[in-house]
Amino acid sequence: MKRAVLSLILVSVMTLPAWAGSFSFDFNDRSTQLGFVQKLTTQQYGDSVIKGRYLYNEDSDTNLAGIAGGVIGAPGNVDGLNLGIDVALNGGTTGDDQEVLAVGLGFLASYSPAVLRGFGVDGHLVYSPEIFTFMDADGYFDWGFGVSYLVLPNAKITLAFQNIQVDIQDRGIQDLDETVRFGIQLEF
Repeated sequence: MKRAVLSLILVSVMTLPAWAGSFSFDFNDRSTQLGFVQKLTTQQYGDSVIKGRYLYNEDSDTNLAGIAGGVIGAPGNVDGLNLGIDVALNGGTTGDDQEVLAVGLGFLASYSPAVLRGFGVDGHLVYSPEIFTFMDADGYFDWGFGVSYLVLPNAKITLAFQNIQVDIQDRGIQDLDETVRFGIQLEF
């Protein structure tokens, strides 16, 4: 019986699709960010994905984690262009023990055509209005842009700027993260 169950499990595992994704690790002297993207389904014009990240910024004493689900795809016949949209949930703590929880819409774009021979640019934006921010937050805005270079078919180095602003109740707008980080992104 054990042999039959083990065989069934092995056959099931072998027939599952190989899931593709990416892992990123960015850092500087005062902050670090880890990111993970996992493809859930692949369709003709794009992929359904789930994303996760963790950010620590020593200057603002910020610990922030996030998860998002959405789609990423190539519109039309523009070589190297990918656009994405998702729903993101970000939460964590900031200096002075402020707690932030925000649900927002995320947009992203990346452009790395073959003519640039491995170079690419990308940007992202996440907006959470006051009605979708909770705890000590009255608004959340996360944006950034960067450049990358493909050093291997499945590995690139990155240099990116990111700014995360939160409107904290009775304290005004605070920058939780406003920095440039160097990093890597691995595709698997």
